[in-house]
Amino acid sequence: QHKPDILKKVESRLIKLKEAMFEELAPCASQLPPDTDIEKGQIARGENHNGFPFISLDIPQNFSKTTMFTYRTLFWWGHYLGFSLILKGDKLKTYFQLLSNFSNEPNFQNVYLSLAPTPWEWRDKYFTPVHNQQDWPDKIDHLDYIKILRIYSIADDSFKDLDWTQAGINFWRDMTPISLG
Repeated sequence: QHKPDILKKVESRLIKLKEAMFEELAPCASQLPPDTDIEKGQIARGENHNGFPFISLDIPQNFSKTTMFTYRTLFWWGHYLGFSLILKGDKLKTYFQLLSNFSNEPNFQNVYLSLAPTPWEWRDKYFTPVHNQQDWPDKIDHLDYIKILRIYSIADDSFKDLDWTQAGINFWRDMTPISLG
């Protein structure tokens, strides 16, 4: 019975993050792929991702048949808040190489690479810490995208005090060596 109020709060926090991301993205807009939306963003709701509702925010976002460049924030009911960089296109090998180069840096602690068959899978059974590069070789050759993410479990006691906007901005900044590299 608390679901409507909780989802309203989640949406409010995502709107705040969207506004902050616009400010963050404006100075680097020329470094993003052409036609990347950095203003409008998109908040989407769903009732059934593996049995649980979710709300997501995509900003920046650029989707086409051959290219994907998005920063997705996902609140998945009963699971976690996740910030992810999802990339696809002709620079894919470069993105993986950059991730490999930076994977042991302090900003990449608590960061995961998704090895799921699609970028739309969010179950953590597909996540591997980015510094576990021995898990990559046989799997990334079968992926046509890269998804890098940091998650905050709602079961963690510190979740209730998490500043979603700051956490989202921090992850974007941490991932700029990949996204803008």
